[in-house]
Amino acid sequence: MATRLRVSLGLVGAIALLGGFAHTAHAGALNSADRYCDRNASQVFLPWNDHANYMLSPGGSFEYGAPAWTLAGSAHVVQGNELFYIRSSQDKRSMSIPQGSSATSPMMCFSTGNWHFRFVGRGNGRVRVTVRVRGLLGVISILDGGTVQLNGSWRPSPRVSLLLTNIGGLLTTKAISLRFTAVDGTAQIDDVYVDPWVST
Repeated sequence: MATRLRVSLGLVGAIALLGGFAHTAHAGALNSADRYCDRNASQVFLPWNDHANYMLSPGGSFEYGAPAWTLAGSAHVVQGNELFYIRSSQDKRSMSIPQGSSATSPMMCFSTGNWHFRFVGRGNGRVRVTVRVRGLLGVISILDGGTVQLNGSWRPSPRVSLLLTNIGGLLTTKAISLRFTAVDGTAQIDDVYVDPWVST
């Protein structure tokens, strides 16, 4: 039976931030010098009728030499690329995230507005996505990006979205990072792409 990826999205804006739907934590190792802005955009999901231009998140291919993600629990890079080879036919690796473990991208640029990203995934459970937004005085706001259901074989995710139209005044660096946490089962992700991107 064909399998599908399903996503339940949380839309978070300034009111949610101020109303307590986001919590904060100190930035720690998330230094503004680590931000990543890749301006090379392409329609990588065009085979799935998605005409948006995407840019690879920092280290989002999980290949040798790519910026490293921060791993917690038993998350680790494994041999075996997603089957569509969206980034390159030479790619050979992906990220495995067992239940309760997480993988967090380096900081990257983003644009306010109807912001979204996609990735390729497989597994036997759900993966929760949180978006860490840099705020004033080195504080990070943690926003809920929703939960993606992974079903068996490799599939591109739906668009995972956040409405970030009114939070620009709270930011000092226009920087975010993405955290993937396996809620149950084991998630395997690869080729994490973001649209739109904004210059610093």
